[in-house]
Amino acid sequence: MEPIAQDEYQMLSRMVGNKIRGYIADNGLKSGDKLPPERVLAEQLEVSRPVIREALGTLEALGLIIKRQGKGTFLTNPNFSVLFHEMMGVWQQDEDNPEQLLQFRVLLEQGSVESIIEQAEASDYERLYSIITQSEQDSLTFSEFIKLDYLFHRELLSLTRNPLFFQLTDVINKYFHWIDTGKLKVGIFFRRQDTIQQHRNIVRLLQEKDKEGAIHLLKMHLNGRKVEE
Repeated sequence: MEPIAQDEYQMLSRMVGNKIRGYIADNGLKSGDKLPPERVLAEQLEVSRPVIREALGTLEALGLIIKRQGKGTFLTNPNFSVLFHEMMGVWQQDEDNPEQLLQFRVLLEQGSVESIIEQAEASDYERLYSIITQSEQDSLTFSEFIKLDYLFHRELLSLTRNPLFFQLTDVINKYFHWIDTGKLKVGIFFRRQDTIQQHRNIVRLLQEKDKEGAIHLLKMHLNGRKVEE
């Protein structure tokens, strides 16, 4: 029997990974549930254990499962953040991606407004104002200011109380934080005072439950335009 070529092996591994996902869905497995041992999976799917091991390794890298020494393999909560570095390598090769992702980010943050208005409490808004106050320090370096801008949007989106939405938006925001700190030159500029004032106005509109006003301001803010009072 001739050995399986590397590309055929990888294709087989992907097919097995999809079958394992199908097994998880068909059996209604959820976070914390245990998968059958590799030997059982290999018998059920009629493939070798190395192929099963490779497929499980891919699922683990995606944050879908976790292997516990001596205990087995368990499902875990999906985590988009583990994909960040892999996605980064793809995104940075396409010159059109920053603009496309910016529009995607705008749509996501605008879509969060209604949920934030419904879920946020006074203490949540206090945390946002605290970040804004920190960003007003004249002694901040550009890098420090950009980090606080990232933290503001991260904290803002956490107020949706939706872990999956937060993980997805955090991947996008990390990408733009990477851009803003100069690792990718795309001509994005910050006006500190404009940014600070816009952050304050966004929080104020959310507190006032002005959905349309907050959506409009977020779009203007993320597109980097100066917002007139």
